[in-house]
Amino acid sequence: MAKFNEKTTFAEVLEAPEGTEVARKHLGDLLDRPSVGMMKDKPLGELRNMIPLPPIKKKFSAMIDELCELE
Repeated sequence: MAKFNEKTTFAEVLEAPEGTEVARKHLGDLLDRPSVGMMKDKPLGELRNMIPLPPIKKKFSAMIDELCELE
């Protein structure tokens, strides 16, 4: 069973070392921005749909896809 799913909050991802590693891989320095910090209580599925800018949305989608594949 996958460790993360679309109902997992971004905060739960960042609390797990492997989640932080995947987030940092896809988001890089974006992870340190206050605007991203404000998203911590959002489920991953909601994050996938709320990012308006295509380049950033693509990064979040790739991160979420990889997180949902982790065992």
